[in-house]
Amino acid sequence: MTGRLNRPAAADGVVAYQDKDKPDMFHYFPLRIDSVLDETLRSFKVDYYGVNAAPYWVDMGNGNYQSCVGGNLSGTAVPELTTAQRANITKVIGDVYGVKKPNLVPLVLNNVTVQPIFAKHIVDMGTGGSATFPNELSLGASTGYQIGSGNSLFAELVGSEQDNAVPRPDFAINLSGEAELYADPWVAEIHADLRKVWEYTRTKVDVGLNLGWFNLGTSIDKITQELITNNIVDIRYVQGGGGNEFGWQMLNSTKTLFEAINKQITAGEGLFKFEPNPTPQEPTKDEKWSSKLLPFTTSINVGYVSNFFNQEITFDQKVSFEGMMPVRFNSSMALAVPCAASTESHFYDLQQMQQGCVTKAKHDGLQNRIDTEKEAKRKKLLLYMAKVESGEWTPQQYSTMVATLNTITLTEYPSIGGIREDGSPEITAASPEEVDQVLARIEEAITGGLVPAPRPRRSATPRRVKV
Repeated sequence: MTGRLNRPAAADGVVAYQDKDKPDMFHYFPLRIDSVLDETLRSFKVDYYGVNAAPYWVDMGNGNYQSCVGGNLSGTAVPELTTAQRANITKVIGDVYGVKKPNLVPLVLNNVTVQPIFAKHIVDMGTGGSATFPNELSLGASTGYQIGSGNSLFAELVGSEQDNAVPRPDFAINLSGEAELYADPWVAEIHADLRKVWEYTRTKVDVGLNLGWFNLGTSIDKITQELITNNIVDIRYVQGGGGNEFGWQMLNSTKTLFEAINKQITAGEGLFKFEPNPTPQEPTKDEKWSSKLLPFTTSINVGYVSNFFNQEITFDQKVSFEGMMPVRFNSSMALAVPCAASTESHFYDLQQMQQGCVTKAKHDGLQNRIDTEKEAKRKKLLLYMAKVESGEWTPQQYSTMVATLNTITLTEYPSIGGIREDGSPEITAASPEEVDQVLARIEEAITGGLVPAPRPRRSATPRRVKV
């Protein structure tokens, strides 16, 4: 069971190769994995807390109550064709190869690598940030993931209300691996002057001298044909030929020439670069060598003019493609969708104990709390600085008090307001008088030298701005 490199089909971000021995079997790979709820993205949910006008109290253990803000995103990813993609690739296979009901099987990848993408800088801002991703992944197999953080920015990022439910790239995985495909025997002796190859290719790009890259797109198909027909590249076929079925070999031979040209540049980024092709497509009638099916795209460096080389650069090699060929495939998949009208059932507010998005009202409520806290601390800092200026406090005592302020909240300092019927305490924000009493005890300890300078401790309180 091996796909034939020379017998491809593509549609809707999916490429498939006809089996070497079974004509009704096609080995597929989704170069674009669409995230569809309850299909390729299962058990997806977002829980958030503390994004409201009132604080959300959590017992951190042993009666240590704190006002918390944060969120958690989790789900099960299935890197697989969606129903729409499967229907589209099936139609193209039927149109191209006459197989109306193909047996679609996933391409077997080796040396698979998985790279997670998850707004790490935001996750790490809060307390208790964590992320769990799979180290291995295979097509069609489900795998779980989880991302959580105790800060308000993360909670609002994953739960904020949006107009549409387009999957978000902030949380995704990149998948890369190699598959062995059978290449029909093709051997050719190639002779070329790389100076002329560069000159001709550069003149086909109607872009003046400038910094940056220009993607050749499907024009690489025509350029390859013209390099041969205009005798700029001389090919003598030892085995196989230059027919449409060998287009893959011809296009990769051109890539070999471009890579050889890159070696002539000892510094910089080179003259050509090759990147993964995320949207392979069935070629049009004008693209007889199917450049749209290549797993890579080619870009040319427009920072070099066509007459950059002034001497002949001889390329004289035998290029062969035969037997099993390793071909690298790349794909990616978003792991989250935003909260919109069609997806809000997957979002849950732990504080209000109901489904729904982080609305503007919730956002404004939290921001008002943060602004109130900032103002309360600003007033205290002015008071403490005045003590330093008057000589009542030393700069070290001031620094110690500032460090202490960054471990507590003044406007949401927990206080027991009563006992519920079940015996649990009812937590409320302490009054300004109660907070002043707490601060007075801390000030006395610091200025009296009764305690060492406190270290800021880990806290699940809303993230605050240090003044």
